[in-house]
Amino acid sequence: MAMWTTFWAYFWGTLTVVPFLGFPLVYLIVYMVKRNKRLAGRWAVNITNFLVIRSAVSAYELIWPEAMSAWWWVSCFFLVTIVLLGWFQVKLKGKLSLKKVGFSAWRLSFLWFGLVYIVLFTTGIIKTMDVV
Repeated sequence: MAMWTTFWAYFWGTLTVVPFLGFPLVYLIVYMVKRNKRLAGRWAVNITNFLVIRSAVSAYELIWPEAMSAWWWVSCFFLVTIVLLGWFQVKLKGKLSLKKVGFSAWRLSFLWFGLVYIVLFTTGIIKTMDVV
């Protein structure tokens, strides 16, 4: 029992440090089960998005442990993004589709938190190496 607990702890830790490893892993698993490349790609992007957000939050909390929780920043990002996308959609189309707004916000979060993760990862390395 302890061996499996240790395995999952290391597995989750690895995916937290390197979230983009989740993409090929999820892609291969879903493709082997469903034999559908499009579905496997969608699942891989969505699961990797969760991993990237979790990794960015973890990196933020390690770099600035006394700072406000990073989950507030994540919540604010989604709130502002959904409101802005909804406003733009109403201005351009005249109607609101929450499904399209939610999908767009989710995809934008993949790009945004991917960039945030890279910046925080780099910042963490520089901060760790700083001996002054």
